[in-house]
Amino acid sequence: MKKRQERKYFDKEWAEMKTSLQSWLRKEQQEDLHHFRTQVKKLRAFLILSSSVDHHQKLTKLFKPVRNIFKQAGEIRNAYMNQELGKAQHIHHNEFMNSQHQLQVKAARKFKSNKARFLEKLKSTHLLLKKKIKPISDLHITLFYQTQLEQIAGSLTALKFDDRLHQCRKQVKILIYNHKLTKPVRHTAFNDHYLDEVQAAIGDWHDHVLAIALFSSDEAKDKAAVTGLKKQDSKLKKNIKILTKDFYNQATTVVDVPVEQLS
Repeated sequence: MKKRQERKYFDKEWAEMKTSLQSWLRKEQQEDLHHFRTQVKKLRAFLILSSSVDHHQKLTKLFKPVRNIFKQAGEIRNAYMNQELGKAQHIHHNEFMNSQHQLQVKAARKFKSNKARFLEKLKSTHLLLKKKIKPISDLHITLFYQTQLEQIAGSLTALKFDDRLHQCRKQVKILIYNHKLTKPVRHTAFNDHYLDEVQAAIGDWHDHVLAIALFSSDEAKDKAAVTGLKKQDSKLKKNIKILTKDFYNQATTVVDVPVEQLS
């Protein structure tokens, strides 16, 4: 892959990230904050791919200032999502809902007070990283995808519903985020629709685990919500087991649907 292509992709994704952040700073719309955080993940995925080549090892470290902004934005997002979870579970624990709202307000106020510093960090980090980008060979990209899929397949063969499964999801998402960029030069079949289904299923399970922990905490203490959530647990796990069976073959098999069937 040519350096020009990589830089063009990097600049485009960075511009989207910055635009989303600036939009949230003006309007405080949650969708903008969510998009900002998604763009950070996409850029980090690109840097992880780049860092897998020896002479790129420092790229992810140089991205740390943006990751710090990402984490602070996460405090706002988490408090907001906890309130949404509360509404979905019909939580009537006003003390819990109010405390999460106050956390969101406080985190947002603190975040906005650092606006100038954050935007300057984005600018300086972008310039620094852009200078470091070097071409990644097509062979390396192909081997990266193959190795990652084999590693994920190995983990899913001995399926455990713990943090290792969450790590598998992160690996899958790195491949999905880089799919559009690498597709023209990659010599490995990649079933992106199947892999997106896998990561979504694992994501639903992980969100479920976090929700149970949240409503079991001393702050929330909602037995009815916990009981209801636990009833869904086996269904979510069964779905993942079925979906991830023969993972490698499913991930590397792409079937072209006839045009007449699409219509």
